[in-house]
Amino acid sequence: MSVPAPGRGTGASGLPRRQALAALLLGGAGALAACTGLPTSGEVSGSNVVHGPDEQLVQSAAGPADGAAPEEIVIGFLRACAAGFFDDFATARAFLTDDAAASWQPTETVGVYDGSTAPVVVLADDAVDVTVDLIGDVDPAGVFTAAAEANHRCRYGLVADDAGQWRIAELPAGMLLSDGDLTTEFASASLYFLTPDHERLVPELRWLPRHELPRRLIEALLGGPSTWLAAGVATAVPEAAAVGDDGVVVEAGTAAVDLTGLGTPDQAQAGLLVAQIRATLVGATSDGGILVQDVAVRADGNELGPAASLPAVDTDPGAVVGMCTGAVVQGTASTRTTLVAAQTLGADTATHPTLGADGTVYVLSRSSLLRVPAGASAADVILSVGDADTEADSHELLAPIADRHGWVWTATAGALLAVDGRGRRAALVAPWLEDREVLAFDLAAESARIVVRHRADGSADRVSVAAIVRDGDAPTGLGDPLELPAAVVARTDAVVWYDPVSVAVLAAATDGQDAEASGVTRIPVGGALTTPITSPAATALTADRVTGTLQLTDADGQVWQRSGSAWRVGATDVADLAYPLA
Repeated sequence: MSVPAPGRGTGASGLPRRQALAALLLGGAGALAACTGLPTSGEVSGSNVVHGPDEQLVQSAAGPADGAAPEEIVIGFLRACAAGFFDDFATARAFLTDDAAASWQPTETVGVYDGSTAPVVVLADDAVDVTVDLIGDVDPAGVFTAAAEANHRCRYGLVADDAGQWRIAELPAGMLLSDGDLTTEFASASLYFLTPDHERLVPELRWLPRHELPRRLIEALLGGPSTWLAAGVATAVPEAAAVGDDGVVVEAGTAAVDLTGLGTPDQAQAGLLVAQIRATLVGATSDGGILVQDVAVRADGNELGPAASLPAVDTDPGAVVGMCTGAVVQGTASTRTTLVAAQTLGADTATHPTLGADGTVYVLSRSSLLRVPAGASAADVILSVGDADTEADSHELLAPIADRHGWVWTATAGALLAVDGRGRRAALVAPWLEDREVLAFDLAAESARIVVRHRADGSADRVSVAAIVRDGDAPTGLGDPLELPAAVVARTDAVVWYDPVSVAVLAAATDGQDAEASGVTRIPVGGALTTPITSPAATALTADRVTGTLQLTDADGQVWQRSGSAWRVGATDVADLAYPLA
């Protein structure tokens, strides 16, 4: 950290200003800042607590000290931002001039920086520069966008008022928090939208202030899905819908939601809307510390009734499927079930099975995709992209995935494709994949989202998530991508859905680490923080997409399964593991 202030005297403690400011930055609890860099520590804490009417613990921060130097004003402002959600940023505005206070919108953008590196605060004439390593930003709707930028600088212009007190007159838009402070002051929670056929819920992760969280969640839900997701989902929320005068009140575990602008929804629409609201709110905590367990939704004075019955996003997809001595089996234990006998496949080249929602099994055989309906005694070739008699395939097919609509996804020659049960190809439109090679992909459990690893000649890999666009059940393309830069660096090309709102990759070896050492990295879709998962060395991974259940395969063909925090070998004779979609 650098806080040079030559010739400007000493801090209140008698230390040189550089040391005094460093002590201020490092001396307390974690703090927030404004599109600035915020200190990783400071005076915002629970020591000056006040209790609101619902007895919630509220943070507070000190206002500007008399005679404070420019650097101290900026640092105090950054700390006051941390407590801003509890006093409507009144203390933070006290560090600003009247004009700046009137125009400043603290939640216009919330920059997020790497808190493991301390901000650098530099005095330059009548301005103070704060430099941080930016990770991304959160918009007013709670949407996080990754945007890594090392040495991101924010400048604060200061003037002296009539009393000779320094105040901030010019500042960047919004606020900026360390990644640690983001998780303290904001909650990561999912909004729930609908698949276009209204049969499944689709989550989208948002970051919203913990203060008045239930109301903020409903306001965000009414605002609709993010741009990247909107192309592949629906919502039962009418465009004119808004939170009513009674807002969202949580009592005895039930959130009473008051809405206006719904018009006269029919019973089906009302049930879907309540289902979206219920899924969004259950599990959230009110300012009074009450956990939401149910909802009661009222629109323009009328009760909307019960939620539509939709499968939960954590619905068990069933046991993992794999290959065992030429047969397709489900499960890895000794009680596994044989789905397709080896003699049915008629060759020893079958690999990478996938199980459809109707019980149909699809497998690869060199450059062909085979289909075996439930109970059938023979396999049909529904797709062939090379010479089936040639051992070295000229066009390799990626491991197929059967979605819940009866379409099977794979890729050949670097191009993503989907075929139905008769082998008819969908005309997929995805401009962002043009001239790029698809290296790996996976579908989310509800078949509405896809994650893709792809590259172009001479450029680095990218990992992107997109909504699947459909005409009825048939896929027609992909929406605009949401980039996941944290998933790019990995040990293998594989990228899988870990749970409804995150993906996973095999972690790359770090400096000094054994090249065969392993681990799994979990990356939230729309989140700032990755999670390392310790694991045995592995060459392949699969996940159930809903609960975070992982199956790893090592170089010796052993299948590792996690039980609590421990890993054990679950099988040694099953390969090409894949979970069916829920």
